[in-house]
Amino acid sequence: MKKVVGITGGIASGKSTVCQYLISLGYVVIDSDLISKDLSQKGKPIYKALLETFGPTYFLTNLELDRKKLGRYIFENPLAREKLNAITHPLIVEEMKNLIKKTEENLIFLDIPLLFEAKLSYLCDTIVCVYVDKETQLKRLMDRDGISKEYALSKIASQMSLEEKKNKSNYVIESMESFEETKENVRKILNKLKGE
Repeated sequence: MKKVVGITGGIASGKSTVCQYLISLGYVVIDSDLISKDLSQKGKPIYKALLETFGPTYFLTNLELDRKKLGRYIFENPLAREKLNAITHPLIVEEMKNLIKKTEENLIFLDIPLLFEAKLSYLCDTIVCVYVDKETQLKRLMDRDGISKEYALSKIASQMSLEEKKNKSNYVIESMESFEETKENVRKILNKLKGE
């Protein structure tokens, strides 16, 4: 019987690193961000809906979506963010369901950063949170994106706190400074998941 495991976390918490490690071990990871990017390509469903809703301002001269510009606008405008989510979430969820159905493996991972915020727990049999303390998260985000402390803090604050995500999850993977330690934490969770 298929088991669907949701993987969530906060921005710069190490979730992508954990998912890449799972892929390297041969597991299927369905990535909601990749689905979103694919459906935002020229002529695809999200692309068309974004053009209709937000107009050509957020598109480049070659008509590709200007992700940075739209991202900044969405980040600073909660109402626009709600509008965007109303457009994108149903299309992404539909594609995720299709991919789950097509996948033959018994253990499937869904990489969904905003799993709780988007109320997508129902897609999963169990949920794993990739957790890091706030100080490390802040440092990683500033280093990764080359942004100020204030902007990094506002980005972190725009998501549900990692503490809350941790409390809502069935399992927690501590994302350590040492990748070897993080991998060890992933292996421990895998053993528990396979033992259920």
